Amino acid sequence: MEKGLLVKAKSFIKSIPAHWKTPPEGKHISYSEFAAYSFGGIGVNTINSLMGYIGLSATCLLVGSAYGIEPVHLGWMAVFVNIINLVKTPFVSMIIDNTDTKYGKFRPYLLLTGVPAAVFICLMAFIPDGISYTFKCVLVCSLHTLALLFQSVYALAFTSLAQVLTPDGEERTGLLSISQFVYSLGPSVVNIVLPIFAGFFECGMKGVIAYRVIFPIFSAIGIALSVWTFKGTREKTVVPKSYVAKVKFSEGIKSLYGNRHFWLFYLYNILGSMKYGIGSILTWYCAYVIQSDATLGIMNAVIGTASVPGMLLAPVLAKKLGKKKCLIMFNLVRAVFTLMMFFTADSPVLFLGSLYLATLAIGGDGVICASMTADIFDYQQWKTGQRLEGFITQFGGMLVTGVGLATSLILPYFFKYYGLGDNYDVLFDEAIRTPIFNVMIISTLISTLLAIVPVLFYNLSEKQQEMIAAELLERKLAEEKE
Repeated sequence: MEKGLLVKAKSFIKSIPAHWKTPPEGKHISYSEFAAYSFGGIGVNTINSLMGYIGLSATCLLVGSAYGIEPVHLGWMAVFVNIINLVKTPFVSMIIDNTDTKYGKFRPYLLLTGVPAAVFICLMAFIPDGISYTFKCVLVCSLHTLALLFQSVYALAFTSLAQVLTPDGEERTGLLSISQFVYSLGPSVVNIVLPIFAGFFECGMKGVIAYRVIFPIFSAIGIALSVWTFKGTREKTVVPKSYVAKVKFSEGIKSLYGNRHFWLFYLYNILGSMKYGIGSILTWYCAYVIQSDATLGIMNAVIGTASVPGMLLAPVLAKKLGKKKCLIMFNLVRAVFTLMMFFTADSPVLFLGSLYLATLAIGGDGVICASMTADIFDYQQWKTGQRLEGFITQFGGMLVTGVGLATSLILPYFFKYYGLGDNYDVLFDEAIRTPIFNVMIISTLISTLLAIVPVLFYNLSEKQQEMIAAELLERKLAEEKE
């Protein structure tokens, strides 16, 4: 077996020069394009990861502990931002789906939205001291909203790009698996360096100085790398050359009416919208239980490795079990280890170990979901003749955001009930901290289990997707001959 793997590895290395610009036979993505998407994606996801450090959440140390904004007020800010997201969704979907340039549908937005997103993220760390609490809240909410408007399109352009680099479902899953492993290095480096680096400054992660230094540095690196993705990739949507995208929002909704796979998939996202909540416990656990920013950096590195096995194994598991069974399995295992966190908060080793295994269990979730999203795009085109990548992603996000209007206020009011206001130092008190942690764990557990339900009814199989991809290619060739 080892010899077989060695032979395959040597064969792969030898094939790189021959297929650096030209894809291998039967494939659509060259090695240079694979590298541009994967390594350039480190930059895109570096910018995306910085959004986590300016989040309108009590667990965000910058806006919570440093700026001292109450959890409930942050919750209402999140409601406002979600409303803005709902309003902008139809416009973004129409703009993207009606984009028709020589650079494609998604690549232009890597250039147009990346820099503004980075600028507004950086400005979040430069809110002046001494201003009134109300004005501080206004600035935080305004800057975050502007950052999110640009960053959400930036992230959408990058993730959607992977779905149009190849019409082959298996090749697409392979790309997503390897590329997610590679570009996750961006967030991993940020999550390791920022907490450790913050320890050299006054107040550490609970102050502002570290953010003012690190944000601009990582932003510049991120933008530079994302240009590589723009320049080194090419969109390959399987549509006739004569096809012109002209999609109205109302028509898009009507077109999606009969796509049951879309509704089930986004119901999965809606019900699972709180299943990542335990991830935010790590910041508070290190800051207020272990009381070490350096430990947070180390644990970010450790927890970051948990996603790797799932990412790399996702294509193999999807091929053997199917995407549907993979999602069910990932969520069931995550639920088990989330439940373990409820009973192990007094032991850092067991508590963080359970968090690690819960993250490990869902590591391939992103790969599978991205691949399923692309399958839904293909199904929609096969059924209606329309490519609705932008609309599907934005309308689906609109549904998730709509639910978020309600759920974003659930945890903040629990935090307030248990004693957390604008003074986050109360989290040093175990009597206040423990019930808050328990609520975060329970909400994650419930969301994880509920998310499984719609997946049980999802029936777009891998064989059907292959049939759809082949028929779309036949249609394209037939229409181009006419």
